[in-house]
Amino acid sequence: MEKRKHIVILAAGDFPTHPVPLAALREADFVVCCDSAYEGMKNEESRMKNLVVIGDGDSLSAADKQTLGDRWIHVAEQDYNDLHKAMAWVMDEVGGMRYEVSTSDLRPPTSNLKITILGATGRREDHTLGNLSYLATFADEYPGIDLEMLTDHGRFITFCGTQTFPSFPRQQVSLVVFNPAVGITSEGLRWPLHDFHPSLWWQATLNEALTDRFTLSANGPVLLFRTYDPKP
Repeated sequence: MEKRKHIVILAAGDFPTHPVPLAALREADFVVCCDSAYEGMKNEESRMKNLVVIGDGDSLSAADKQTLGDRWIHVAEQDYNDLHKAMAWVMDEVGGMRYEVSTSDLRPPTSNLKITILGATGRREDHTLGNLSYLATFADEYPGIDLEMLTDHGRFITFCGTQTFPSFPRQQVSLVVFNPAVGITSEGLRWPLHDFHPSLWWQATLNEALTDRFTLSANGPVLLFRTYDPKP
């Protein structure tokens, strides 16, 4: 079986410091850096196997653009943020899925990619909220994609249907639903959910795993956050 390519997209929030996201960055087969994140990336660049920088270029100096050469990819449109531009480029150029920002008629994505988003939280809160909600957008645009977002505290994914997740006692678990039509049922969490339809983002957050696994069911996309470490 062909080994999957591991692609890291580095956004322009707080540069990671926790060992888990740092390991993902340093072990990636390919790094796609949003242009405003490049300054924090310079100390890591020598570790990268492959690196490109993408965006509208308003955060890059002329010297940076010259240094990067053909590794600098200019995308001028302003309807989507740099994280979305980076994701589109990955699926087009690395995943083999031709994608235009304005196109909704997409072919199913390839399955040979694992994509990790780093640096998507911190700094400006509006960017953090936008980047988190993009996980639901990506799940809709690229069904079945293997995608997670790592922070210095834990990992975000989106899921739909019924899935069982590996865990550990006192792992902190939060769920965010963007559409109140979506109902959630849980098994293995301290505070059970039974076809619960959150109308506000906070209403299914701050739960806790009881054992080494828990199961969630949902009839639409749900954002799931899990901490790396148990609550003291």
